[in-house]
Formats: sequence, C-alpha cells, structure tokens
Amino acid sequence: MTDDYLPTLRGTLLVAAPPRTVAAVVAEEWVLRDSVARFGVRVNAERSGQLGVGDELVVRLRWRCSLRLRVERADETGIELAGDGSLPWVGLTATVTPTEDGTLLTYGIGWLPPTGRLGRWLDLVLSRRLVLRLLPALLGDARSRATKLATAQIVVGAVIRDGTAVLAAQRDRPPAAAGRWEFPGGRVEDGEDERAALARECREELTADVDVTDRLGPDLVLANGWLLRLYAAKLAAGAEPVADDHRAIRWVSADQFGELDWLDADRLVLPAVATLLNGPA
Repeated sequence: MTDDYLPTLRGTLLVAAPPRTVAAVVAEEWVLRDSVARFGVRVNAERSGQLGVGDELVVRLRWRCSLRLRVERADETGIELAGDGSLPWVGLTATVTPTEDGTLLTYGIGWLPPTGRLGRWLDLVLSRRLVLRLLPALLGDARSRATKLATAQIVVGAVIRDGTAVLAAQRDRPPAAAGRWEFPGGRVEDGEDERAALARECREELTADVDVTDRLGPDLVLANGWLLRLYAAKLAAGAEPVADDHRAIRWVSADQFGELDWLDADRLVLPAVATLLNGPA
C-alpha cells in the first residue's frame, strides 16, 4: 500500500510462530473470508486457499458495495492487496516482522480521501468504526491459525537451478495430482534438519546429490494442512538427475513457467523463482 492511501488505520499483534508461517496465514483466502464474515463482509476469490501475486478478491459489503482487490505482493514479508478497476483507492496490507519474542503482525487498511458522491459514499462504507472492528478480528484469527500451523508437518522442496533454468518434476501419483508439476522434495522426519531432509529426498527421487542453500518465499500451506518450505539448490558436481520417482523431469526457464500445470502451492512461489533466475548464478 502506497503512502497515498489516506487515511490508513493499523493494528498490531505479537504471534508465537515463525515469520514465514505468519506470512502464509495472512495470504490464506479462507482466513480472511471467515474473519470479516461476522461484520457482513463477504469475500469471493478467483482461487481458494493461499493467494499469490495476481490473484483477485471481490469484497462485498453490507451496503451492496463491491470492491475488487488484486494481490500485488505475497512473500515472506506479508501480503499487499490494492484496488483494481473502478475503485483503485482501496488497499489492504499485512506485514510480518521478526522479533526476539515472536513475529509482529501488522494489518493496515487504507483508502484515498473521498471525492464526489461515490467517494463520500465509499468513505462511509469504509468508516473508521467498521475498520476498527475488523482489525482485531483479522489479527486474532491470524494468530490462532499461525499458532496451529507452527506445529504442522513440514515438507521441503528444492528449486534446483542450472543457469537460467530450474528443474521441474511431473507427478505420477496420487491420481488427483498426476500429470501436474512441482519442485522435487518430500517430508521432513522427526528431529531431521530441513536441508538434510531435502538433500536426502532429492537423492531418493532424482538419484542425484544436491547442495541446498537459502530459503525461498513464504511457507506454503498444502491442502492437508502440512507446510511446504522451498529452498534454492544446485546439483553437486557431476550429478545428473533422472525421473526415478516422477513421470518426467524438465528444465524450464522463467518464460516457460506458464507452459506447465503447476500444483497450487508451487505456483505461488514462481514469482520468487523468476526473481532468483534473474539474479546472479
């Protein structure tokens, strides 16, 4: 949300969960939908579940006013939604900040000063009274969800880079996911280091050793409630991956991402992967 959005009201809460987990929660469409429903606000989304850059929400208020919001940013620092179309002056942000005691979550709702009849009516709809009731609900529900997810099963995935391309793997099972594409990886066992688990999974799935480096993007909430965490990686010297546990593997550049039918969670991290590919090798 830019500084042009005035007035902007904010609320802040400390959450006992990792920052990337909190960032995932505030991007979950159903958490937002359930939080605001008690105030007569209905949310419809182009996609359900966790939202990514470019996804849209239609917000319907009690006064039959509809606002279309587009996700402008969704990463490990939070999410930003801005008005798109006829009402471009509305914005919503959720920002996460690591602290020694947990994660500081800040919600902000802002809109431009009213102009004309429609603007004055919108200002009434987005009154301070309504917003001041919405902010505690959003914060409280996000904290409850993040606290629960903090103990979820962790799955790790490898974004294996080779120059300007990354390795994508086509699922062979289960039937609901067969034929769709993902970044290879698997579950972290109890007490296992995440990077070590990812190196083991790649060895088992691709029969290739990889060097795992930095985290990439926020946590990604899977349909079964598990958390997927992606890491940048590269093949070890002389390693040649094979599709031992997948239907196929393929090297793809950023401009080829749209050719593949990605699993929902992996789709969300594609903007971060494209940024990675545009950086130094």
